[in-house]
Amino acid sequence: MLNIRHISVLLVLIFLLFLFINCDSRSKAGAGTNTGAGGGAGSGINTRPEPNTEVEVGDEEALAYLEEKVTDSKLKALLDQFGVSEAGRKAIGYIQGILRVSYKNGFDDKFYNCLNQLGADVVIEEIIKPTVSLLRARGEALRVIEGTTDEGVKTRLQDMLSSCDNVISFAWNPDRDHLIFNEDKFANAVNRYTPKFSKFKEMVKNPRVKDIYVWLDADEQATIDEIGNIVISTTYDKDKFNNVLNSVSDYHVVKIISFCRLVKKMQEEALNAIEGVSDDAEKQKLQVIFNRLKDEYNSHIRDTFNQSSDKFYAFFIKIIKYSNGFSILKEDAKKAVLRAAAAAKASGAAGGSS
Repeated sequence: MLNIRHISVLLVLIFLLFLFINCDSRSKAGAGTNTGAGGGAGSGINTRPEPNTEVEVGDEEALAYLEEKVTDSKLKALLDQFGVSEAGRKAIGYIQGILRVSYKNGFDDKFYNCLNQLGADVVIEEIIKPTVSLLRARGEALRVIEGTTDEGVKTRLQDMLSSCDNVISFAWNPDRDHLIFNEDKFANAVNRYTPKFSKFKEMVKNPRVKDIYVWLDADEQATIDEIGNIVISTTYDKDKFNNVLNSVSDYHVVKIISFCRLVKKMQEEALNAIEGVSDDAEKQKLQVIFNRLKDEYNSHIRDTFNQSSDKFYAFFIKIIKYSNGFSILKEDAKKAVLRAAAAAKASGAAGGSS
């Protein structure tokens, strides 16, 4: 009986020893792990550990070409609370530098309020990490520019950098007390320019590297081709068309493409709505309006390519009025369908009562 009791006690001691070893190993593992986001805003705890992963060390080496520009004490404390790395601070400094130029005063508080409201998870995962990737690629791009002697090529490469800055800046909308972060716009900007920066070394070998067209994605090129089909003629050749495009920044070309896509979408929706109109006279009337709007739109596109480079973009974006015109036409077609349906219903009711 005594032996059994001793064995039972021994088993309990072994079990307790196992628990102690397990808890101790977990504690050590947790102490050595850098999650990148420690205490939340307002915790008052500086959770910034030293870099302890190859990825983090690699980021800091790749971003060595940048200086840390975060100087505001309140913002620095917030980044400490978020557990932001040295590379992450440079990413925030890059964004801060782009946004600051639009403000005469009060920017530091607005930027702080924006990041504080977003919280550590969003700031690190949705802003800092993508920006670090962008800046790594940007560093590679800058080295390519430094090694480029052709001024025309260098101008095109530098335009890609400045266009990226422009697009990034529009991911934050100004508000009374803080900036409003637009996650989708920011992600689109980073996803567009990071791979383009990484391709600089390859692109400088392309004979057409100075042409904005070769920098565009396939679907963007398709939209430019559609514009070309409107503009290019016996009196306006393709070389002239390309020269005008090359006088415009990548940022503005992308905006032009987005406006044209919007108008095309509204055109298609208006045409589909007109097809649903059963009354022939009503349909013909709407079709005439559609054709007139389309002709005016095409004429506006052609006129744009005859503008001087400094007036080109401002003239082009006036095409937004045609998007509104086709949208109104679509609604008119829908109303015509509803009127026809109401008339048919009334006619059926009258026939039934007689």
